[in-house]
Amino acid sequence: MYAEERQRVFLDRARANGRVDVAELAAEFSVTTETVRRDLTVLERHGLLRRVHGGAIPVERLGFEPALATRNTLMATEKDRIAKAAITEIPEEGAILLDAGS
Repeated sequence: MYAEERQRVFLDRARANGRVDVAELAAEFSVTTETVRRDLTVLERHGLLRRVHGGAIPVERLGFEPALATRNTLMATEKDRIAKAAITEIPEEGAILLDAGS
């Protein structure tokens, strides 16, 4: 099977199943995982797939993240509840590190 044919099958499979797995594709098509990764990279460069750890997902499945102002108001009550519960878990001499997020 030519690379272009394989790539078409990979894309069709990703769209049908919502994702593809590198190891599974390599075994099914009797090619190396490196070959599958190269094919997925080609599809990603064409804007058809997004590479993720161990495979790829179709771009149609990607959601777009809302703006920070919107995220700040989403689930605010739950965020406050989580923060209050987390504070009780921190020892008096402990610290907490906050990473990116809303």
